[in-house]
Amino acid sequence: MITILNACSDVRESNNFEDSQQPLTKTQIDEIITAATESVIVDVDFSQISKPNPVQQTEINERMHCLGEKLKGKVTVENRNIVVARVNGETITASNWYWEKINKILQAEFNNKSIPSDAEILSDLIETKVISSAARSLGIYPPEAQIKAYIADQQKYIEILKPEEITVLIQAWGISEEDYFLLMENRFADSLAKINWGVYLQKYEDEAQEDEQGYVAKSFSRIGDDRIKPLVEKAKVKITSEGRQLGISYPAPD
Repeated sequence: MITILNACSDVRESNNFEDSQQPLTKTQIDEIITAATESVIVDVDFSQISKPNPVQQTEINERMHCLGEKLKGKVTVENRNIVVARVNGETITASNWYWEKINKILQAEFNNKSIPSDAEILSDLIETKVISSAARSLGIYPPEAQIKAYIADQQKYIEILKPEEITVLIQAWGISEEDYFLLMENRFADSLAKINWGVYLQKYEDEAQEDEQGYVAKSFSRIGDDRIKPLVEKAKVKITSEGRQLGISYPAPD
């Protein structure tokens, strides 16, 4: 289903990820991409999906309207071309930064929690990008076909169910539906990269975890901190001049 609150290129250098890692074969890569895609794109009986009741829908719409207004003029097609930071060569754009910051602040406000600092927001983005870097190093960063298939699935969801909150968000944001998917593409790609990497870990490195009933865990996007923290600690982070103009710094000042 649609991912609201959560561009392809060739495989690059190892980017600090297990230089000694045995390269995957094309067959292994294809198996990983297929398994990951099948885990997120499934046949759904849309008639069985219940919509929020009127009170819930009103609350959701209000939140999406607020989010859209905050994103307007900041998360834009133009800002996708402004790089504010690089993490192991993976880019964080101005649109990435504004989306993460606005979304995290609004989530905190709606849930009566403390507002995250810029350092905390950057930390979350770094974590996302080191995972994408790890996937790219293995040759399993989502290829164009996987991203397009996922976007097509999201478009089908919108076309059939016509969720009010998406319409409200796009209208408040002041963009077209086409631009919405263009702006979400990078987030979709990073999410798919995490799932691809999760499939790889479960298939080749981690022993399958079973629950009390003996079912093997299939949530590929749930990756332990023991896997992610070492990558973050070794990450090469560079803030660009455009990033510094937005007040982004790394490491965070004391």
